[in-house]
Amino acid sequence: MTLESDVTATPGDGNVEFELTVRNPGDDTVEVTFRSGLKADFAVLEDDNEIWRASDGRMFTQALQSETFDPGEERTFSGGWADPTPGYYTVVATLEIMDEDVEARTDFSV
Repeated sequence: MTLESDVTATPGDGNVEFELTVRNPGDDTVEVTFRSGLKADFAVLEDDNEIWRASDGRMFTQALQSETFDPGEERTFSGGWADPTPGYYTVVATLEIMDEDVEARTDFSV
């Protein structure tokens, strides 16, 4: 599987919006299977310690779901962190699939 990804963190008024962009740069269709209804998760790290995760305290369907990424196709998955404490952080975004997680990270400040 050859999916590429990147994540952006955009601080706003009292929150931070995250976008995980996943694309298939190859010439073949890529099929992925999600473990549950959670397709993408976002974790915020401070000095390599996780301080927030989008999926914490939430429930998701427990049904497997398959999707395909056609050659050149790109999809964006969003999340948000409300009420962040000012500081310097890293967000780790993960496409939650069965075979191999697709992950991206970036540093940001609030």
